[in-house]
Amino acid sequence: MNIRILATGAATAALALGVAACGSDSSDDGGGSTSGGGATIASKLIMGGPPEFKTRTDGLPGLKRNYGVEFGKYTVTDTGGPVTVNALKNGQIEAADLFTTDPSIAANTFVILADPKNNFAAQDVLPIINKSKVTDGVKSTLNGISAKLTTTGLGELVSRVQVDKQSPGAVAKGWLSENGLDATGTAAKGSTLTVGSANFPENVVLAEIYATALKAQGATIRTKLNIGSREKYYPALKSGSLDLFPEYSGTILTYLDKDTTATTSDEVFKALEAALPSNLVALDKSAAQDSDAIVVTKATADKYGLKTIADLAKPAE
Repeated sequence: MNIRILATGAATAALALGVAACGSDSSDDGGGSTSGGGATIASKLIMGGPPEFKTRTDGLPGLKRNYGVEFGKYTVTDTGGPVTVNALKNGQIEAADLFTTDPSIAANTFVILADPKNNFAAQDVLPIINKSKVTDGVKSTLNGISAKLTTTGLGELVSRVQVDKQSPGAVAKGWLSENGLDATGTAAKGSTLTVGSANFPENVVLAEIYATALKAQGATIRTKLNIGSREKYYPALKSGSLDLFPEYSGTILTYLDKDTTATTSDEVFKALEAALPSNLVALDKSAAQDSDAIVVTKATADKYGLKTIADLAKPAE
């Protein structure tokens, strides 16, 4: 579940705790073993992440259910923020719950462990739009963007804002130019849309990409950026005071249908289409995902031969 919307406040609170936060609260789940009774790799490691990861369906319970993975200790850090990153860098934890587009992953050569059993539901980036605003030109423009977005590329966009301190608007224009999507035209001429975003850099950049591309194609665009959490912006999208929003397939689906069991990209997209109100529609999903991931340092990955989450359940040598 993508909870980046909450990350800024959580990270600030966790930073106030400093090193003490990294040393707090171990789980009672420790001592994982193989079917033969021996210790597993995970049982030798300390896992770090937000407090809710201990009980979330796709948190420690999901790792145990889907992969037989039980860590030796769970340390509460923050929600994919600097406390978690620093704890992983400094060896206070050896595995962490981070987001796939976090620029610190590439910056520190961290390794994302593959999730072949889809413990974490797909979080494809896609546009949610008022159905009445979907002209052929608007649709082709937005689908063209989705066709170019990748998880790695999205991480680079976030890095340009958070690390290089570029403005989201400048980053959006640069990305469109780099991907040959900055041409001017009349495909969306006559369309008027209000484009919104949540209050974290990645979502703002995505909204700027949508807005800039549509404006270049002749649309009249108004932006309402940094609105806040989904509880604040979704009612505006549903009521029609917002027309277009960059979303994450898994979390918007869970928001609309708390009982969903969809996990794969195609399952989630199909379920989302059914769950959306009649006045909203999801356009093409991109290959870009911003989902939770189990992340380890390169040294830990090399030491234990870790490539997937399943590898954590192998016997420790």
